[in-house]
Amino acid sequence: MSAVLLSRLKITDLTAWTALETGRRLLGRDHTLDRLAREQLFLFEPEAGGNADVFEGVLGEAVRHSNFFVNPNKESYRFLASSERGAEWRPPEGAWGILTRSRDDTRDEGLLQRLLREHPLRGLGAIRKARVWWLWTRGPGGGPDVGRCYAMLGVLRDSRTGLLVNPHGESALLIEGAVRWEKVERFLIEPAPAFRDAA
Repeated sequence: MSAVLLSRLKITDLTAWTALETGRRLLGRDHTLDRLAREQLFLFEPEAGGNADVFEGVLGEAVRHSNFFVNPNKESYRFLASSERGAEWRPPEGAWGILTRSRDDTRDEGLLQRLLREHPLRGLGAIRKARVWWLWTRGPGGGPDVGRCYAMLGVLRDSRTGLLVNPHGESALLIEGAVRWEKVERFLIEPAPAFRDAA
């Protein structure tokens, strides 16, 4: 199991605001996009055969007292140690999500090396990065209508379909309700399918 850090801007997120306005136009009259938020996800993967609890205490201090991951003036965050995050990741109340990652390796070797120079962390094998979009939508019946909204706002297909996932460079995981952390970890660690296989 790996430790996780989720961070989001406290100030206006212009990228999310632009996506919100564009998404509202794409959905049309029968569906409503009430809100959209963007978070950065960092997964702290232990070395092979190791456990995250070896480095989580020092890592938690680094998150709280350095600007490696979070600028406290601009960002809020949640640091979830492997022992306290629970078995499942739940979307915010009323939301569903799209977790996106690069089709390339998700490891950030530069960030890992900078972190280890300043905060020696025994047992930390990799830092993996991804982005999650949280969406609050309503369909004609008042429910979120996730399937239709994901089809319209998820993977980019043409100028009128898709918005938040570029299939040429990104792979996506739909988060509709609680998802097991093991599934999230596999999604971030295992190689992404080739673009033509994922299409």
